[in-house]
Amino acid sequence: MQFNIGLMAILAAGSAMAHMNMNDPAPLSYKGNKFTTESNIDYSITSPITAEQYPCKNTLKLMGTPDGTAVTTYSPGQSATMSVEGGAFHNGGSCQLSLSYDKGSTFTVIKSFIGGCPTSSGGTFSFTIPNDAPEGNDVVFAWTWVNKTGNREFYMSCAIVNIGSGGAKRAIATNEKRAVAFADRPQVFQANLGGKYCTKEGVDTVFPEPGPDVETSPGAATGPAILCATGENAPEGDTSGGDSGSGSGSSSSSAVSQDPAPTTTAAEITPPGGVFLTTGGVATATTLSTAISSSAAASSSSTPVTSAPASTSVPAATSTTSVAVPEPSGGVTGAQTGACSEEGAWNCIDGTKFQRCASGQWSAVMSMAAGTTCSPGESANLNMVKRHRERVRRHRGVWRS
Repeated sequence: MQFNIGLMAILAAGSAMAHMNMNDPAPLSYKGNKFTTESNIDYSITSPITAEQYPCKNTLKLMGTPDGTAVTTYSPGQSATMSVEGGAFHNGGSCQLSLSYDKGSTFTVIKSFIGGCPTSSGGTFSFTIPNDAPEGNDVVFAWTWVNKTGNREFYMSCAIVNIGSGGAKRAIATNEKRAVAFADRPQVFQANLGGKYCTKEGVDTVFPEPGPDVETSPGAATGPAILCATGENAPEGDTSGGDSGSGSGSSSSSAVSQDPAPTTTAAEITPPGGVFLTTGGVATATTLSTAISSSAAASSSSTPVTSAPASTSVPAATSTTSVAVPEPSGGVTGAQTGACSEEGAWNCIDGTKFQRCASGQWSAVMSMAAGTTCSPGESANLNMVKRHRERVRRHRGVWRS
């Protein structure tokens, strides 16, 4: 019995649900930044970044142009706020604010938020510019986020600011304890970008080195980051820094190919790159799985799977095809990565797994519902066959379905 999953196509036709981005101070390429020209607007600014897009989703190329004009001025010692907006907050997570004086080669942390960042509405967060922060123009102010639930991702928004006497300087008490020297503060934490660190599903990550200014959300489900290569907890106070060559200001493709990023397995339904199937404008990560299950009268798990070492996981789609894509443990072939041109097209892989072209990117590879197969290859519709399971005795006592 062969049939077309029309319901799936209807559900997938919904708009992609936004994730989160910093909106104040206004980041580079943000449509709400008064200095951003229309040709440089990033309409997917809420999406997580890839290793190739670090830092700042490649927007620092706008520095030195009218688009890169500083949006505000802070003074050393000033208390201020920043805010976040978007539509899918992944139950929060942990964030950091940092400053770069060398056009993104290094980022010095000025505050860490453990849990509750962002909130369901985005949220407004207070911080203080360190008293001894160097003054300078065209400083990069960065917001970074590792989400609590969903795909293991990394988000980054960057604004251009000035640090100097033009800001509203905070009155500093004469008996105020001297903070940790700016030069001794840690570098920004990076994870899930194909390097040293990964994060756990369902955990508000405690950064290995959060710095002296830390705010922990009440009720946060805290836990350490993990070492991608071994799955072991990252040691506290580890200052070896980032994930994909943070000292260089960009990531090399060789570093990615040698140590591919651990991502969710094919059982996870929510695609990477900011794609959420929606119905009635409400994001739902289980809609697609439920549609498959009900149509085929078979069950399909939509529970996100905890990150695993790269050798046992399917790499997430990226904006470029330069990332090495290792053969998954199940022997899946024909998986697509990177950009795609036929929006809404399906790709059936070996009849047992599939992915879709959504928001201009191929999604992660996902498993078909139990007891079903699809017709291999790319097509406008995903044709699915309900498989009659029977056990067949093979030679040497090996059983298979």
